[in-house]
Amino acid sequence: MTDTLKLEDIKKIAVIGAGTMGHGIAQAFAYAGYQVNMMSRTQETLDRAMSLIKASLEAMAQAGLVDKAKIADSLSRIKTCTNLEEAAKDVDIAFETMAENRDAKTKVFADLDKALPKRALIASNTTFLNPFELAKTSRQDKILIAHFYAPPQILPLVDVVKGPETDMANVELMVELLKKMGKKPILFKKYVSGYAISRLQLALQREVYYLIDEGYLTPREVDDACIWGLAMRMMIVGAVGRIDFGGIGLSVNNLKNPACDATPVDYKPKKIFELFDQGHVGIKTGKGFYDYGGKSEAELCSIRDEKLLKMLKFAMDLGDALPSK
Repeated sequence: MTDTLKLEDIKKIAVIGAGTMGHGIAQAFAYAGYQVNMMSRTQETLDRAMSLIKASLEAMAQAGLVDKAKIADSLSRIKTCTNLEEAAKDVDIAFETMAENRDAKTKVFADLDKALPKRALIASNTTFLNPFELAKTSRQDKILIAHFYAPPQILPLVDVVKGPETDMANVELMVELLKKMGKKPILFKKYVSGYAISRLQLALQREVYYLIDEGYLTPREVDDACIWGLAMRMMIVGAVGRIDFGGIGLSVNNLKNPACDATPVDYKPKKIFELFDQGHVGIKTGKGFYDYGGKSEAELCSIRDEKLLKMLKFAMDLGDALPSK
């Protein structure tokens, strides 16, 4: 085998990190038929990840999106490791899913470069850090971004980004691989922190914090507005298409209207920091903006995933109302 990978060469995947993103990425590749080495520093994290993968596959089977008969084989294709060298052995692509920490990511890129076969690609799932500045390796032509969205075993979108020295053939290979798995990769022309969705979410969340902090709406009312107004339209026409359907003249007039007072970019949220300081960090602790009534993280994820799976099936049948180009 040469140092240049082709789609048919890819047999084994490493996923470095078994948290929110890592275990879902591992699940997606294992179900697609690839051998997966999933690495975390603690066995406890790996055991939790395997439990969540099993529960997710069962939920997807119940929704008719995976074959129940393939669940056992999928689980058997995932090998858990607490050692990076073991995880990197004979791997074709390594997906880095570590927390957003510059030092940790810099180290894992260097460690992977030493441990991986020369042919292997390194794909980062980072959101806001620029991996092309952090990764100083002997394989700069084989480093790229493949950024999934939670839960990655369900949501189709993956951002793919080429680095300054990345061989375009490797970028095209990643796009081809993701499409083969049923994902919807979008290829960025160049790196931008946060890509599209995270940047849009930051702007949206600023308004969410403002509406809650200033007492205009409760969290439930904000979510009702998003679910029944914003999200339904965006499922069909997206964010840019909605401007066309609403009329560009209307959007221009809104931008010119002095009464259209958006929340300042430098607005400092209040409630979210209060919750964080109190140790209420969301479903992991059973309380955030909502009180989840003692339900476990696994239960809450299963409820969410069941509904997402129904929406995914509906969206795949529905398509959108926009031209392809």
